[in-house]
Amino acid sequence: MDRMLLSAFIIWLITLSLFRLGPAVPAAEEAAPDRAPAYFTHDSHMEYADCKACHHRYEKGENVLEEDELDGSDAMRCRTCHNADSSIDAQQAFHRQCIQCHRTLEKENKTSGPRTCGTCHPVNMPEDPAPLLMER
Repeated sequence: MDRMLLSAFIIWLITLSLFRLGPAVPAAEEAAPDRAPAYFTHDSHMEYADCKACHHRYEKGENVLEEDELDGSDAMRCRTCHNADSSIDAQQAFHRQCIQCHRTLEKENKTSGPRTCGTCHPVNMPEDPAPLLMER
Protein backbone atom coordinates (compact mmCIF):
# COMPACT_ATOMS: atom_id res chain seq x y z
CA MET A 1 0.00 0.00 0.00
CA ASP A 2 2.81 2.44 0.86
CA ARG A 3 4.51 1.74 -2.47
CA MET A 4 1.28 2.48 -4.32
CA LEU A 5 0.89 5.80 -2.53
CA LEU A 6 4.52 6.72 -3.17
CA SER A 7 4.21 5.76 -6.84
CA ALA A 8 1.00 7.75 -7.22
CA PHE A 9 2.61 10.77 -5.55
CA ILE A 10 5.66 10.61 -7.85
CA ILE A 11 3.45 10.29 -10.94
CA TRP A 12 1.39 13.23 -9.72
CA LEU A 13 4.55 15.38 -9.28
CA ILE A 14 5.84 14.43 -12.73
CA THR A 15 2.47 15.23 -14.28
CA LEU A 16 2.39 18.63 -12.56
CA SER A 17 5.90 19.44 -13.73
CA LEU A 18 5.08 18.49 -17.32
CA PHE A 19 1.71 20.22 -17.43
CA ARG A 20 2.17 23.07 -15.00
CA LEU A 21 -0.75 25.30 -14.35
CA GLY A 22 0.16 28.60 -16.04
CA PRO A 23 3.57 29.96 -16.98
CA ALA A 24 6.39 30.02 -14.45
CA VAL A 25 7.14 33.64 -15.38
CA PRO A 26 4.37 35.85 -16.71
CA ALA A 27 4.72 37.25 -20.21
CA ALA A 28 5.87 40.87 -20.36
CA GLU A 29 2.44 42.18 -21.29
CA GLU A 30 0.86 40.26 -18.41
CA ALA A 31 3.48 41.11 -15.80
CA ALA A 32 2.37 43.66 -13.24
CA PRO A 33 0.46 46.13 -15.42
CA ASP A 34 -0.07 48.27 -12.30
CA ARG A 35 3.66 48.75 -11.73
CA ALA A 36 5.18 52.19 -12.01
CA PRO A 37 7.71 53.09 -14.69
CA ALA A 38 11.29 52.17 -13.88
CA TYR A 39 13.37 54.44 -11.69
CA PHE A 40 16.42 55.69 -13.53
CA THR A 41 18.89 58.34 -12.50
CA HIS A 42 20.91 59.32 -15.54
CA ASP A 43 23.56 61.16 -13.50
CA SER A 44 24.40 58.18 -11.32
CA HIS A 45 24.83 55.97 -14.40
CA MET A 46 27.19 58.48 -15.98
CA GLU A 47 29.58 57.86 -13.07
CA TYR A 48 29.93 54.18 -14.01
CA ALA A 49 29.30 53.82 -17.71
CA ASP A 50 30.46 55.31 -20.97
CA CYS A 51 27.62 57.04 -22.85
CA LYS A 52 27.87 54.57 -25.73
CA ALA A 53 27.27 51.67 -23.34
CA CYS A 54 23.58 52.63 -23.52
CA HIS A 55 23.18 55.06 -26.41
CA HIS A 56 23.75 53.53 -29.82
CA ARG A 57 23.23 53.68 -33.55
CA TYR A 58 24.34 50.48 -35.21
CA GLU A 59 25.58 50.18 -38.75
CA LYS A 60 26.90 46.81 -39.93
CA GLY A 61 26.97 45.56 -36.34
CA GLU A 62 29.09 48.45 -35.02
CA ASN A 63 27.98 51.30 -32.78
CA VAL A 64 28.82 54.34 -34.92
CA LEU A 65 27.25 56.92 -32.62
CA GLU A 66 29.47 59.87 -31.85
CA GLU A 67 29.18 61.19 -28.29
CA ASP A 68 28.79 64.76 -29.56
CA GLU A 69 25.44 63.64 -31.03
CA LEU A 70 24.11 63.20 -27.51
CA ASP A 71 22.58 66.61 -27.11
CA GLY A 72 19.66 65.65 -24.87
CA SER A 73 17.13 66.02 -27.65
CA ASP A 74 14.19 63.69 -28.16
CA ALA A 75 16.08 62.06 -31.03
CA MET A 76 18.35 60.35 -28.46
CA ARG A 77 15.55 58.91 -26.35
CA CYS A 78 15.24 55.13 -26.47
CA ARG A 79 11.58 55.30 -27.44
CA THR A 80 12.39 57.29 -30.58
CA CYS A 81 13.77 54.16 -32.26
CA HIS A 82 12.52 51.42 -29.92
CA ASN A 83 8.81 51.80 -30.62
CA ALA A 84 5.92 49.57 -31.66
CA ASP A 85 7.26 49.45 -35.24
CA SER A 86 10.74 48.28 -34.28
CA SER A 87 11.88 44.68 -33.81
CA ILE A 88 12.87 45.53 -30.22
CA ASP A 89 10.33 47.73 -28.44
CA ALA A 90 11.24 50.08 -25.59
CA GLN A 91 10.37 47.64 -22.82
CA GLN A 92 12.47 44.88 -24.36
CA ALA A 93 15.34 47.31 -24.95
CA PHE A 94 15.27 48.54 -21.35
CA HIS A 95 15.09 45.05 -19.92
CA ARG A 96 17.88 43.69 -22.12
CA GLN A 97 20.19 46.65 -21.64
CA CYS A 98 19.62 47.38 -17.96
CA ILE A 99 19.35 43.89 -16.55
CA GLN A 100 22.23 42.53 -18.64
CA CYS A 101 24.53 45.35 -17.55
CA HIS A 102 23.59 44.92 -13.90
CA ARG A 103 24.20 41.15 -14.11
CA THR A 104 27.59 41.69 -15.74
CA LEU A 105 28.62 44.12 -12.99
CA GLU A 106 27.46 41.67 -10.34
CA LYS A 107 29.53 38.85 -11.88
CA GLU A 108 32.56 41.16 -11.81
CA ASN A 109 31.90 41.79 -8.08
CA LYS A 110 31.24 45.47 -8.79
CA THR A 111 28.47 47.70 -7.49
CA SER A 112 25.37 46.78 -9.43
CA GLY A 113 21.85 48.02 -9.86
CA PRO A 114 18.64 46.07 -9.34
CA ARG A 115 17.74 42.95 -11.28
CA THR A 116 14.23 42.29 -10.05
CA CYS A 117 10.90 43.80 -11.07
CA GLY A 118 10.00 45.39 -7.74
CA THR A 119 13.28 47.22 -7.27
CA CYS A 120 13.02 48.98 -10.64
CA HIS A 121 9.23 49.26 -10.71
CA PRO A 122 8.13 50.14 -7.17
CA VAL A 123 4.52 49.80 -6.14
CA ASN A 124 4.65 53.08 -4.21
CA MET A 125 5.91 56.09 -6.14
CA PRO A 126 7.43 59.14 -4.43
CA GLU A 127 5.50 62.42 -4.48
CA ASP A 128 7.55 63.74 -7.40
CA PRO A 129 8.83 60.78 -9.47
CA ALA A 130 9.44 62.84 -12.63
CA PRO A 131 13.24 63.13 -12.29
CA LEU A 132 13.55 59.40 -11.69
CA LEU A 133 11.43 58.03 -14.53
CA MET A 134 13.26 56.21 -17.30
CA GLU A 135 12.58 58.14 -20.46
CA ARG A 136 15.74 57.69 -22.51
